[in-house]
Amino acid sequence: MTLLVTGRTQLEPLTAAHAVELFPLLADRQIYQFISDKPPVSVGALATRYQSLESRNSPDESQQWLNWAIRRLDNSQYVGYLQATIHPAGTADFAFVLGTSFWGLGLAREASVLALHTLFTEFGVTTVFATTDQQNVRSIGLLARLGFVRVQPASYPDGQVLVSDYVFQLDKNA
Repeated sequence: MTLLVTGRTQLEPLTAAHAVELFPLLADRQIYQFISDKPPVSVGALATRYQSLESRNSPDESQQWLNWAIRRLDNSQYVGYLQATIHPAGTADFAFVLGTSFWGLGLAREASVLALHTLFTEFGVTTVFATTDQQNVRSIGLLARLGFVRVQPASYPDGQVLVSDYVFQLDKNA
């Protein structure tokens, strides 16, 4: 994976080295109000997690795991990360997490547009899915601005969906 650059952000392939700068952002419990992940317990634990993702493949190699750290260009500060899991049938799961001090600045949208374009043009993805808690109005709004449409949970082909989540879909030609 290479660096991807937008007007205000740079997407860097996530590595263990990113843990030092991302840890303070991800330690904020407010981020986890609507997601099942928990705050990392230490920089070391986060680095170990990121190191396991550096292969860019699931352990059985049936999925590609793409993870990007989002860096602001104006001050070189990391603001969060994006992740995509590409499934063999050409579908992908997509998610984003930003530090709370960066919510509402348009950085997640800008970075997501570039990542989604990359999924469609460079990785052959035809459909992208995202799930979010029904109460997470910020994520619901961002997904709508990105062009995702809400679909029935049964439309999601790659696993179980939590009862409390909405499912959103974005097709390559949408």
